Amino acid sequence: MFSLQQLVRAAAATSNGGSDLSRLLRHMSGATTTLCTPTATKHSSQTKLGDNGSHGSPSHTDGRSHSESESDLESARGVNISAQQFARRILQQRSQDIQRHIHTHTQADKGPTRAKSSQQQQQQQTATKFAMSSLAAEPLQSQKQDEISASTGTGVESHKTASCHDVGSASASAGKKPCFSTGLGEILQFMELIGNLKHTKRTGWVLRDVNDCESISGHMYRMSMLTFLLDGSEGLNQIRCMELALVHDLAESLVGDITPFCGVSKDEKRAMEFKAMEDICKLIEPRGKRIMELFEEYEHGQTAESKFVKDLDRLDMVMQAFEYEKRDNCLLKHQEFFDSTEGKFNHPFVKKLVNEIYEQRDVLAKAKGATPPPAIEVPNMERPSKLANGHDSSS
Repeated sequence: MFSLQQLVRAAAATSNGGSDLSRLLRHMSGATTTLCTPTATKHSSQTKLGDNGSHGSPSHTDGRSHSESESDLESARGVNISAQQFARRILQQRSQDIQRHIHTHTQADKGPTRAKSSQQQQQQQTATKFAMSSLAAEPLQSQKQDEISASTGTGVESHKTASCHDVGSASASAGKKPCFSTGLGEILQFMELIGNLKHTKRTGWVLRDVNDCESISGHMYRMSMLTFLLDGSEGLNQIRCMELALVHDLAESLVGDITPFCGVSKDEKRAMEFKAMEDICKLIEPRGKRIMELFEEYEHGQTAESKFVKDLDRLDMVMQAFEYEKRDNCLLKHQEFFDSTEGKFNHPFVKKLVNEIYEQRDVLAKAKGATPPPAIEVPNMERPSKLANGHDSSS
């Protein structure tokens, strides 16, 4: 006969508790013929031995005394209950004991489990809330956290879960700027200006009647992707190069793509673009300050990163010219874009890429018997002049 401890361990090992326990006990009841026949014999022999007093009472797995077992056995004999029926009754009582045992332990375990589950859910919600608000949250200096905690009456945990407005209020009380000094309308306007770059064609190709030509944002995107060619051995900051590439033509969302053929002097073009950048950056203050710093770095062209990105600007232009020549079957037609960048590349790796473009272009031109068109004179825009209609993407 299985002991109560064996049945408890078997039931506890199941995953579903009650349902699996029932199946286990039903499975065990099928073996009652094997289990109960010797048990009944054992009970009978124990009764006889008990009468002689030669043996002590054996321990019973059902938790009842020896006399109770004898009484059950005698009553079973009196009502002519078979051994199988008697075993089923014992098994049923054990099943109830096991279920009560499991229920007691389950109730005892539910409290900590529910508390733990609630705590994990709260931590997940906290992390999610912080992740959503961290985009606009002004970073707080670690040395200011204790001061802000004291002023707000909350612990460090409140800073992790604070929304943008909460952090903004705390920052203001600590002498810092809020998340954004502008409203949501200005942020949407900033997004709309960036969207203009997706649809504004580069003027150089428009003036040369290139069909389905690239947009300004397409030009900046490939420049940004080219920064992934850096592996750190060049001594350049890859992330900063990527940022410069994304920002360098941002002013064109307002003033358009101005080329020397637009009748605008370099000084006037520069002043228009700086004014446009100031207006754009004001829409997302104080974040706009960083964008303005990147734009100024690119325009001044003094850092190694800004010089490299300028090389990428020219590289993308000659590569695009070559692509249009191949696509439209007009090799050497866009020679003016190659002439305007001749001798202006500085970075060794970019120079190798440009030389490869030249070699492939020459091979195709010879195979096609193509000849370059007459040279196009580029206007000198060093003198002041007024803005004319037209936009470009080649300079």
